[in-house]
Amino acid sequence: MIKNTLALCMLFCCVSPYVYALDVIAEEDLSAVTAQDGVTVLIALPTNGWRANEISLTDTNGVSASIMAGYTSAGTVVAKNVGFNLCSNGVGAACVTAGTRTIQFDLDAVGDIDGVGGNKPMLNLGFSLANGATKIRLFIDDIRLRNGPSGGTEKVLVDFLQNYVDIVPIGSSSLLAVQLGNEAQGKMLQFTNGNFGTIDFGTVALLDGTNPSNSVRFDLRLDEVNLTGAGFDIDAQGLVFSDANFGKGAMDVTLNNVRIGGASAPSIGSFGVQNISVTNLAVIVSGKL
Repeated sequence: MIKNTLALCMLFCCVSPYVYALDVIAEEDLSAVTAQDGVTVLIALPTNGWRANEISLTDTNGVSASIMAGYTSAGTVVAKNVGFNLCSNGVGAACVTAGTRTIQFDLDAVGDIDGVGGNKPMLNLGFSLANGATKIRLFIDDIRLRNGPSGGTEKVLVDFLQNYVDIVPIGSSSLLAVQLGNEAQGKMLQFTNGNFGTIDFGTVALLDGTNPSNSVRFDLRLDEVNLTGAGFDIDAQGLVFSDANFGKGAMDVTLNNVRIGGASAPSIGSFGVQNISVTNLAVIVSGKL
């Protein structure tokens, strides 16, 4: 034991010229220290993507009797079999899942958001597609109304027969940014590239809750979709979705092959709106007092 102790002491003596004392760093010196510029996180999805059995929103006190008598119990809106996957091909067809296909998060804390100095900190989180991912496939089977938070009777209100929607960004793979603090972009969440071209929902059915065989069915398609610059923020009024030029004067919404009465009902034609443009659009969602 004594030999081991002496050997350890001799080792410390040999390395002592390279040991430094811990000194107190002055505040001005510490303020000049900078770390690496942000953090990048890549998340790879499994082959089948991410899925959830349902996502639900429950109203715990029902509808006011002054609006609709008899609906004062809790009710739940349920989206069934939802999820998403990353693909390396375009709109439609099977989702090609070759390669790693990742979601990229770029996290950075910025103390001077406008480059002119001052104490205006901001946290920026960027979202983009990387490593061969060119398409986001969103899954949803249907939207239901449930009588209560769980275990109650369910009625399908909206059925998405295609069961998925493809989102394919055109141009940049950097899709959106979330900013907390002094938001340089003017919104908490904003689409940095919302140019998605065509979004095809396939056949959508609005079902009769009393007789599900009765429905209004149509093929829903959006063309020239460009949400660049649009986004969400929170203010005293609630959650606000805004866009200085919604639709950009080019977006079309088409309901093709409209059928009323059931799946075998004859088509009454197609309806739609072309070249949509709304200046300074603002949609506010707030709680009811």
